[in-house]
Amino acid sequence: MDESLRLQVELRQKILDSYQIVNVYKTLIDAYIVDFYQQNHWNILSSSWNHCFSAVPIQQLPELLIFDSRQQETNVWPLTVLTLRTLFRRLVHTRSKPEQQNQTIPGGVYQKHSTLFQKSVKLKKRHEIEQFAENCSREPPENICSTLIDIGSGQGNLARTLAYGYGFRVCCLEQNESFVQAARQKDTELWRRLAKLDPSLCDSTTHPVHLHEKVNLDHIDPERFVQLLRDALNVEKEQQSDEFKFGLIGLHPCGDLAPSLLRLFLACRECRFVKLVCCCYMKLSCEIAIPNITTNDYGFPLSDFCRTAKLSLSYEAREIGCHAIEQYREKLRHGYHELKVHAYRAAIENIIVRIRPDLKRSGLKGGIKAAEVSFAEYCQHAVAALGITIPEKDIQSEETRLNLSRWEDVVKFYTLRLMFAPLIETIILYDRLLFLLEKGARARIDVLFDPFLSPRNHVITAYK
Repeated sequence: MDESLRLQVELRQKILDSYQIVNVYKTLIDAYIVDFYQQNHWNILSSSWNHCFSAVPIQQLPELLIFDSRQQETNVWPLTVLTLRTLFRRLVHTRSKPEQQNQTIPGGVYQKHSTLFQKSVKLKKRHEIEQFAENCSREPPENICSTLIDIGSGQGNLARTLAYGYGFRVCCLEQNESFVQAARQKDTELWRRLAKLDPSLCDSTTHPVHLHEKVNLDHIDPERFVQLLRDALNVEKEQQSDEFKFGLIGLHPCGDLAPSLLRLFLACRECRFVKLVCCCYMKLSCEIAIPNITTNDYGFPLSDFCRTAKLSLSYEAREIGCHAIEQYREKLRHGYHELKVHAYRAAIENIIVRIRPDLKRSGLKGGIKAAEVSFAEYCQHAVAALGITIPEKDIQSEETRLNLSRWEDVVKFYTLRLMFAPLIETIILYDRLLFLLEKGARARIDVLFDPFLSPRNHVITAYK
């Protein structure tokens, strides 16, 4: 059997198996944690789970959020939990970054002058840019193009690293004009410093091109898009004899932007390569959420197989699929009292729904640690932006005190929901991989980032 067909068969089975699990536990997955007290979520759990997790200390819950390998067990979990963990090990795409030898390229411009590139870039973003750019540079020359197009490029931090640090020609398209202006200014400042330190760069470096442009990805016009790039990069003026070709890149394109970029990759003959690290699955458009949709260009599902099977994921499922499971696991181990915030939030919601039902599930103000303040102080801070005051009688009521005394149950329930997050993300990733394979592209999924630093750490790479 052809390797691509074999992989498609494997992906289809894994997607179906994963989707069946999601359907069985849909009630738990779709349960908002803020509704814990109001809707009595603890009763969603089966009697065996209820009995087990009522007695399990929070410090032992991290075991539930480890899938890649078997750890030394400290609990006798219900049989259904053990079964789920076994299935997760088979179905969930790994989130662990593989160890690599010789990760850096000695003598490269980025390596020699990394401190200049890292100026004013936060640790998380720095890690992502470094790993993404180096990953591009390590692609075999026959697969990757020297010209890369970044749609939704922001202030150009990735583009500068790729262009000045690794020698790619980069064209950025960004609809926020202030970001474009900031990117050009930062290009000038970085280039001035680099040229001063290493004048030889002036002979070989191509500057990033930043366009204030919005691409209509709902109705892709490949010819118009390619001509836009040719004009921006002065391809005709250079009189290049080689055929114009380029690759699309995206570092955390949000929601439907990622599926649109995959479609753009397939639609443009000149686009030979795409590399995306995706995020914000809850913002994906879905057929089930848009009953009168007139186009089939929604964000999930993408593949013909998943559409024929009529797969769907709720907003709540896609939202939990975006959570930082490794960071939460560490909090369970070393700072679980901070997680009391879930109970505080649910207790406030229980009061709000009673006194102002129109404010149900309103966004509350964050930035305060529940372990460091009383519930009354938390209430005052959290609802400040809503223009309401939580009545003192409700804060001090017997019902509220009883709810807050059960804060560990809220944490346990949240952990059980989070246990399904990697499975849901895997369904979305495998649907995209299957979509590319169905269209004849060569494609793969790799783990690119440290999941503790960057929870959305999978990169989809495809060639044609």
